[in-house]
This record gives sequence, C-alpha cells and structure tokens, in this order.
Amino acid sequence: MPKPTVESTIEFIKSAHAGQVDKAGVTYWHHPVSVMKRLGTDAPDDYKLAALLHDVFEDTKYGAADLRAMGYAERVVEAVLRLTKVEEIPYLENIERIAASGDKIAIAVKIADNEDNLDPERIARLPANARVINLQIAKYQSSLEILRRAIVA
Repeated sequence: MPKPTVESTIEFIKSAHAGQVDKAGVTYWHHPVSVMKRLGTDAPDDYKLAALLHDVFEDTKYGAADLRAMGYAERVVEAVLRLTKVEEIPYLENIERIAASGDKIAIAVKIADNEDNLDPERIARLPANARVINLQIAKYQSSLEILRRAIVA
C-alpha cells in the first residue's frame, strides 16, 4: 500500500467532506488546505497530513481505524484524535487538553486552525452577526494564548 501523500490526502478530504460548506458557505475542504498552508512549506509531512485531516473524525463518517487502514502513520492518527473536539467538554477545556498532551503536531495544527478561523478575509465572509463573530474571535484568541504557551514549553 502506498504511503499517503499531501496530494492524495487532499483528494481524500475532497471526497470525505463532499457537499459540506463552512459557516460562510465556502466548500469545506478549502479550510483544512488553508490550515495546512499556514504551517509553512517547510513543515514536516506528518504536520501537513494532520492539518488536512484535522476535522475528518468530527465531520465525516471516517474514524481512526479508517486512517490506519489507509496507511497513515500512528502519530498522524493520534494527532487527529487529539484535535477532535470532545462534545461534552467546553471549547477552551478541549484546547487545554490538546496543550497538556504535549503533542507538537496537534498543538501546531490547532494554532494554524485558530489562525485560519481568525483570518480577516474568512471572518468577513461570515453572516453579519457581530456579537457571535466577536465571541468567536475572543474564543480563538484565548485558545491561541494557551496553545502558544504549550508549544514553547
């Protein structure tokens, strides 16, 4: 079985997220690609793959066993598991959980995810409900503070 690549993973997420759009109505798979790009061209492939896959468990029918069967490295699968929101836990507690894990891949990807969610162009496309947008901005800014402390620890 060939090892998954960035290119094959992009094709996979296009299929996995088919028909999904973000809150602004943009085809969803663009978000994980944007998150990956925020890691930089010199990021290791494991980081890029985890970025591309970071919402697969939350938003598609695929699980960890599927990714393992597709040949993804265990460290990528583990990072995606850590990045998967635990619904019963408030957002910032999920962030604290990621930060406390010490998983550099998961932490770096979540930083890139939050940065993408805070991108002014992305925010400008959201429906015009300023209160909700301001709450989202505050949530992601708090998250970034927690994660940036963890990445340097």
